[in-house]
Amino acid sequence: MKLHQLSTLAAIADTGSIRAAARSLELSPAAVTKAMRELEADLHAPLLVRGASGVAFTEFGRALVVHARLVLGQLQRAEAEIEAMRGAAAGKLSIGVTPWVALTFLPPTVQRFRQRMPEVQLEFFEGLLAVVQPRLRDGSLDFSIGRPPPASPQSEFHNVPLFSTHSAVVARRDHPKAGCRTLLELEDAEWVLNWDPASRESISDNLFRKRGMKVPHTIHLAHSLAVVLGLLAQTDMLSIFPWPLVEVSIAKENLWALPLRETVDETIVSITSRRGAPTSPAATCFLECLREVVDEGARSQDPELRRLFHSIELLL
Repeated sequence: MKLHQLSTLAAIADTGSIRAAARSLELSPAAVTKAMRELEADLHAPLLVRGASGVAFTEFGRALVVHARLVLGQLQRAEAEIEAMRGAAAGKLSIGVTPWVALTFLPPTVQRFRQRMPEVQLEFFEGLLAVVQPRLRDGSLDFSIGRPPPASPQSEFHNVPLFSTHSAVVARRDHPKAGCRTLLELEDAEWVLNWDPASRESISDNLFRKRGMKVPHTIHLAHSLAVVLGLLAQTDMLSIFPWPLVEVSIAKENLWALPLRETVDETIVSITSRRGAPTSPAATCFLECLREVVDEGARSQDPELRRLFHSIELLL
């Protein structure tokens, strides 16, 4: 396998077609097609299925794309590290950020980071597991700040806990169940959650089954906070927000935290990276800036920051 073949394969995966990949690589479609045919011949395996509507990846192709992105990402990080050692830091840093951190600690962290490494391009993704976990796995994301992936004996991810916080059930202010005091009163409610499908069982166990409640059939999943906010504003759906997100969005979005007697859920926010992957100088600098911002915020007398820190427990 040659590097330009892997770059071509990844470009097809990113853009969705040979023609678009050729444009992104500044090559002709014929050159892209030739690179793919040579790669298929080298591996003795079909990677693409070509049809009138475009190309699709075979099982072999999907597997190789993951490795191609890892290789290319690692080479980019190596180049960025050498540039940093030469005093000419540049490159790109890709980060997943959970919504409440994006609305609180992220802006001052970015400002501080830009003062120290102004040549580094930042790329952010909403830090929901369904969004960040595949990107952590294929190396296209440096790290995420959010709910860690489910633990396993041979975990492929490394987690460093930052905060813990409880959650609240939220609805629009004039919701029919806005005054409910117990979860049992919500047994027939419709829910929309911005968690990944793999978390459905833990949600069902922690929120419903352990209290002897039946699990609702209508738990919808949304991989975007904007979608959740839109549905909460205009439907009778309920959702679960970590308390920091409640603090920063409840007034602005006309939402209401239900005055439940029960503790709903405890959430851990961690820095998650792929196990064994070296940390780039840019990532190290960004995380240092984040820790400084959090440390200064914890000592601040600003009323809004004090209210925010009252809703979380620092695990740093």
